[in-house]
Parts: sequence; structure tokens; C-alpha cells
Amino acid sequence: MTFDEIALTRTEQAERLTLPFGEFTVRIAGEQTGGTLSVVDTVLPAGALGAAPHVHHGHEEYFLVTAGEVAFDVPGGVELVGAGGSVAVPRGRAHGFRNASAAEASLTMMFTPAGYEGYFRDVAEAHAAGEPVTPALLNELRGRYRTVSVDL
Repeated sequence: MTFDEIALTRTEQAERLTLPFGEFTVRIAGEQTGGTLSVVDTVLPAGALGAAPHVHHGHEEYFLVTAGEVAFDVPGGVELVGAGGSVAVPRGRAHGFRNASAAEASLTMMFTPAGYEGYFRDVAEAHAAGEPVTPALLNELRGRYRTVSVDL
């Protein structure tokens, strides 16, 4: 897989995924970038847990909050990040995120290298099949992408 062509995804071509904790839209998939980058937009309803604390061992993750306010669980506490704020998480660092507010929040997530969008696809597939999306299932699916749950 190489990245030698311009990757372009129009709004109507984006891959939309319904997860039990929000709507996820794959804007740029790893298949388009030779595995170098993926970009996923997320809309979290009020009170939704985006991800319990976890650690990625295979990629970095970047967040840009585009609307509302998102609570990031990090070692040592919680950081609230409003629209226009950003967070960069190196691989191996524990983090989680959630919408702790009473209003919808949205954010754009970027993964380098790409691949973690597959996790969101797996969760959406299980949800669509009617499988209970439990913490145990999420941990199992995360494990496929070198990600583990942790306590903060």
C-alpha cells in the first residue's frame, strides 16, 4: 500500500458509522493514505463516554474539539477542552474522553499511523448486529489494534 495519489473524500462519500456512544464519520481512511494517517469526525451526545481510559501502543492520536466541550481523562485528573482546543496523545500515554456536558459535542480525531478507524468499524458492526457493546467487548476489539484499557 502506497500513498502517492491525492486522497479526496467528498462529504457524501464519507463512511458513516453508528456506535452506541455517538456518530463517527471516517473522513480519510488508512486505505487512502498508504496507512500513514486516518481522520475521523465524532459527534458525542450529551453525557456520552467517547472512550474509557486506554493506551495505544501502535499509534498516536490527535483531537480537535470542533463544538461543545470535551472532558479528557489524563493522568492526574480531567482537562476540559472547548471548541477550537486540541490535544495530542503520544503512543503509550493513558487517556480517555467524554462529553460531560448537557450539550452535544464534536471533535475530529487523527491517527498516525492509520488503522484505528478499523476499531470504530468493528464496534459499529457489532452494534448493528445487535450484539451488546459491553466493556469486555470493547476491550477485546481494542486489543486487535494494540490498545489496552487502563485505570487512571
